[in-house]
Amino acid sequence: MGRLFFIIPAIILLPFGVIAQECAQWPAPCPHSTEINGAMDFAGREQGNNVTPQEMAMEANLRNTLTDMLHNFTRSRHWQLYELNESNYDRPNTSISFAKWCAAPYEKRPPHQYEISFIIIVNKDSLEAWRDWLKNEMPQKANQVAADMNAGAQNMANDQVLKAQMDSVQYYAQLSAKYMQDHFAAYQSDLQSNNEKGIKKYNDGLAEYQKKQDALMKRIQDRASGTNSASTNSYKQLDAEKVSKTETFINASVVLVNFVFNPEHATFGLTDGTQVAVIPQKSLTIPGAWYAGLLHNPSPSDGQSYYMSEFDYVYDHPSNIGVVLFGKWQSKRNAYNYTPAAYMANKAADDLESLKMVKCDKVQNMVLRVEGRPDYIKEVLNGIDMASIQKLVTQ
Repeated sequence: MGRLFFIIPAIILLPFGVIAQECAQWPAPCPHSTEINGAMDFAGREQGNNVTPQEMAMEANLRNTLTDMLHNFTRSRHWQLYELNESNYDRPNTSISFAKWCAAPYEKRPPHQYEISFIIIVNKDSLEAWRDWLKNEMPQKANQVAADMNAGAQNMANDQVLKAQMDSVQYYAQLSAKYMQDHFAAYQSDLQSNNEKGIKKYNDGLAEYQKKQDALMKRIQDRASGTNSASTNSYKQLDAEKVSKTETFINASVVLVNFVFNPEHATFGLTDGTQVAVIPQKSLTIPGAWYAGLLHNPSPSDGQSYYMSEFDYVYDHPSNIGVVLFGKWQSKRNAYNYTPAAYMANKAADDLESLKMVKCDKVQNMVLRVEGRPDYIKEVLNGIDMASIQKLVTQ
């Protein structure tokens, strides 16, 4: 149960304060200790039949098997491994009543879903370079942006032309308000009598004031952009550098490995903005896999691409994802390009009334996702013990 915690002290604890991943030890994502401890709280999770002893035994077996397998792989390459996160959210799928699910005995439970993620440090030198960039370069550049912004604000405050233009906007806004007040009664009468000529005259009068305000606002924006160009440009440059450097360092330093067991659907890790899954552009050959592919993100990275909250198992939208499906799946994807689990085609396998032919603590399918640089993704997928992974799935 606790074996993963012994690898943490072996990782160099970098003395760094505020970083992009919100971790005080090193730039890469830190172990989500609260979630991991909650997952291992067998007694607490079994209360109220939220999870059965058999399901907890399933999790323990999967955790230990995967940890041993990944340790053997990483040690052979002098890489380092730690657990990132583990699921402890014991809830039924969305079509099942929570109260009825809690009352369901082991023999009638639908497939138990479980998720666990690991981080592999593949290059400590890159990790150190990442830390150095965050600790030394970034604060200096951020200070320069702050200085440019202060200077820009002072320039705007001292700009008499800008002040006169803003006064003019206020003047026309006041005239517009007075016009509305003076003509509102007539306008209401015109509306009631459907006097299109009167309605048009009122609207044209308002539009004229709005036109003057819009023209002034455009001149103000243009002048403010020029007055404040130094701070605007330095901020944009810093933001672009943060995105670019984070992507480069995280892909050079670590690989994220995620396992999901018994999911109702499999996705490939990215959607196109309409919740439709993006299909991997390149097929991979993985012995025993139902499907394997390498997906390159068609969208550029942004400030949220590699952010991880305490509840996340994978990155938001990384640059590259290797996806491998094992076990039993339906051959046809749904309208969102999700791949449904085979058991979803059998109502009796997913309800609360039927005795299950395959018990809830058996692995019927699994998704393996590896996120990082393409060469590291392929090295992980080609190097880990796929035969041991396949043995986890009920044949």
